[in-house]
Amino acid sequence: MATEVFQRKGASVRDARQFVAAVLEEWELPDELADTAELVVSELATNAVLHARAGVFSVTLRRLHDDQVRIAVVDFSHTPPTKTVAADEEDHGRGLALVEAVSQQWGTDPLRWGKRVWADLQAPAMAETPTPGIPIYSSHRAQVVYVLILLTVATAVLGGLATRS
Repeated sequence: MATEVFQRKGASVRDARQFVAAVLEEWELPDELADTAELVVSELATNAVLHARAGVFSVTLRRLHDDQVRIAVVDFSHTPPTKTVAADEEDHGRGLALVEAVSQQWGTDPLRWGKRVWADLQAPAMAETPTPGIPIYSSHRAQVVYVLILLTVATAVLGGLATRS
């Protein structure tokens, strides 16, 4: 297990990502898992920076199995995070949906002094030989970015069609 305490400021989100990457590298876990873990800790740490009450938050990594880790962010707010549905034009509000999409499970544990928000991540299985002509993206992050790009393009196309009607 590895734990680090961070100041509740924007730059700490980057520091939390670097901490997670360093620990997973030390544990010799796959890069694909590290990419996903960095995405998850970014979202959870950002929520702690934006919504917690005290000046610090902590990030803990626990290795559950050879290819599975739990990332937990503890802050001093009793308010549980809520997954929202962001409108197309909003530039925030999708963080927990991303966490849910890339984790096996996630949740919140109330604590006497605040809460723990956690997510369990599984290293991806080795990919089979790709079928020719089908694009394969090597990391979860690349897959999430690809899906977000497709959604953005679809929204733009549908929005353009709606304004013509």
